[in-house]
Amino acid sequence: MAEVRLEHVWKIYDNKVEAVKDANLTVEDKSFVVLLGPSGCGKTTTLRMIAGLEEITRGKIYIDGKVVNDVEPKDRDIAMVFQNYALYPHMTVYENMAFGLKLRKFPKDEIDRRVKEAAKILGIEHLLDRKPRQLSGGQRQRVAVGRAIVRDPKVFLFDEPLSNLDAKLRVQMRAELKKLHHRLEATIVYVTHDQVEAMTMANKIVVMRDGRIQQIGDPYTIYNKPANIFVAGFIGSPPMNFVNAKIVRGEGGLWVQTSGFKVKVPKDFEDTLADWIDKDVIFGIRPENVYDKMFAFAPKEENTVEGLVDVVEPLGSETILHVKVGEDMITAKVDPKTQAKEGQKIDLVFDMEAMHVFDPESEKAIV
Repeated sequence: MAEVRLEHVWKIYDNKVEAVKDANLTVEDKSFVVLLGPSGCGKTTTLRMIAGLEEITRGKIYIDGKVVNDVEPKDRDIAMVFQNYALYPHMTVYENMAFGLKLRKFPKDEIDRRVKEAAKILGIEHLLDRKPRQLSGGQRQRVAVGRAIVRDPKVFLFDEPLSNLDAKLRVQMRAELKKLHHRLEATIVYVTHDQVEAMTMANKIVVMRDGRIQQIGDPYTIYNKPANIFVAGFIGSPPMNFVNAKIVRGEGGLWVQTSGFKVKVPKDFEDTLADWIDKDVIFGIRPENVYDKMFAFAPKEENTVEGLVDVVEPLGSETILHVKVGEDMITAKVDPKTQAKEGQKIDLVFDMEAMHVFDPESEKAIV
C-alpha cells in the first residue's frame, strides 16, 4: 500500500469552471480517508484526478512518493470501484473478477488463487458461477469490490459504492467495508455525500464545498470542532441549530442574547469571547444538546428557555421536536418518553458546554 498526496491541485474546465480549487491533502499509508460533501463540491473530480481519469490543471499528485500527473491510469497501481459497479453482464462472477488479471497476462493458477481468496474474504464463493443479472444489489457490490481486491493495488478508490443499495443493506455494507479495510490494511480514498458513512468508516474526513476543502480531521474533530458554519451544518442529523445573537455582559459573566432567549456562557469560553462583547455572532447548538427539561439532569435556569412545540417526530429511540423560541425555530433531539405535544409550551435546556459560536462575516468558528 502507499501514501497519496495532493499539492495545490486545481481542476478548471474550459478556463472558467473551477471544479477543484487548490486542494492540499495527504492520505497516509493504510488509512481510510473519506471525501465528503454535497453534489457538485468536487469530491468525485478529486477522486478521478487521483485515478488519472481527469487531467490536472495545476498542481501535483503523488502516489507512493512518485509524481503521477502524466502516468496513465493503468500504470498507477490503483483500483477503482464505481457507483454503478460496471460488471460485464455476459461474464460470470469468476470471469468478472479475473478479467483484469487476464489482461495483464497473469498465470492461470495465480488468477485462480487470487479470485478464490477474494471471494472467500467477501463471502461470495458460492456465487462464482452466476451472472450479474442473477445477483442482488449487495452481491454485485461485493463482486465489484472483489474485482478491485484481486488486483492487490497500492490504493483503493471508491466512488459512492453504496448509494444504489437500500438503507438496511447500506448499514451492513458499511461494516463489511470497514472490516475489509482492517483485514487488507489497505489505503482507501472513499467518496460520499452521506455523512453517516463518513463518520462511521473514516480515519480522516475531508469536507468539501464548491471545490474547496473546508476542513480535514478525524470524525470526532469534524463533529465536535467544526471549522466553520458549513461544516457544522453539514455534519449531524438533524443539522445544528443556528441563531443570530450577540455576546453581552450580564449577571455573573457573559451571555448569549437572541431575539427570543438569553443563555449563560460557560466560564471556560469567556476569555475566547471577550473580544466579541456587544458584537453580532451566530450561536450554534446541536439538537442532541437540547433537552426536554422534564428529562434533563440537573437543569440550570440560566440555560433554560421556553418555547412552543411546532412539530413532534417520534422515532422510537428518540423524539425530534421543532420548537418555536421567539422568532427562531429550535430543533431538539429528546428522550422518547417526552410528553410534548404540538401547540403546547415546553421548557428546553441547552447544554452550553457544547455550544458553538461563529463569526457571521467569515463564518469561521470562534468557539
